[in-house]
Amino acid sequence: MTEPRIRVLCIDDEARILRALKALFRDMEVYTTTEPTEAIRWSVEHDIDVVVCDQRMPKMQGIEVLREIRIAHPRAMRVLLTGYADLNAVLGSVNEGEVFRYVNKPWDNTELREIVQLASKIARDTPVFQEKPIDEFDREQARRQVGILVIEDDPETQQRMREILQPHYQVRFVTSPERALHVLEQHETGVVISETAGQHGDFTALIKALKQYHPHIATVVVTDRANSQVAIDLINEGQVFRLLLKPVRMGSCRLSVDAAVGRYWQLKQNPQAARRFLVAARPDAQMPSWLAGNLLQRIRLLPSRLLGMARAH
Repeated sequence: MTEPRIRVLCIDDEARILRALKALFRDMEVYTTTEPTEAIRWSVEHDIDVVVCDQRMPKMQGIEVLREIRIAHPRAMRVLLTGYADLNAVLGSVNEGEVFRYVNKPWDNTELREIVQLASKIARDTPVFQEKPIDEFDREQARRQVGILVIEDDPETQQRMREILQPHYQVRFVTSPERALHVLEQHETGVVISETAGQHGDFTALIKALKQYHPHIATVVVTDRANSQVAIDLINEGQVFRLLLKPVRMGSCRLSVDAAVGRYWQLKQNPQAARRFLVAARPDAQMPSWLAGNLLQRIRLLPSRLLGMARAH
């Protein structure tokens, strides 16, 4: 049987952008609208595979639209399109819309088509994953079994994280990627909390490599170094689960970590759904030299028994 055409929903307040997207996806079944509320309804009515949504719109911001679509039609994969780099918008796309990819305007036609094709395959071949709070029994099970790894070399922030997290979770603290790998090799770790950089270099490279091979692990980045491009890279190449700005606030940190533990626990029961969080491929040649050799091989070989599930890819 012939595979049904990919169903794409494009949302933008500019008609010319919608015409360009419709032309780009002309071999697909394309729906276009300038109305966010119509888009949310259409995502369900037309069983959309991939949503491509602009961020800057007058009636609703793109992250708001994608958040509503995630709730209404969780099977659809979500791509955020924008012509400007607003850090708050990027943070929102991580923390609210949970987008698959973030694409800057003007986009590269080949790249955007490849993203939509990959997203549609994942949408169709992967079980629907709709996050929901886990019940109290599962929460206690998760807290007993799932380790949380904090990579942070600032003593003040590390102490703050201890105060927030240690009363509730199995938390291990390290200050370098080498020590992080040692913990990951020895203990089931469901959540990694990390700075973007420290005295030992660029920690984001470790996050990206870890997510490339083990997408079910939830990553939370806590930083005072955030900028729009770093955040965009963390979405596309690291599928970061939450991105929090320092100083760390107890309430937002606890909520984020609870949600991250919940995601890991649900993916542990449904490992194939982890494909929904695949990152953009990053050739080994683009890895920093300190990671490209032995450490990268150790990341690849992290034993699934310690990660708590069979590999999902």
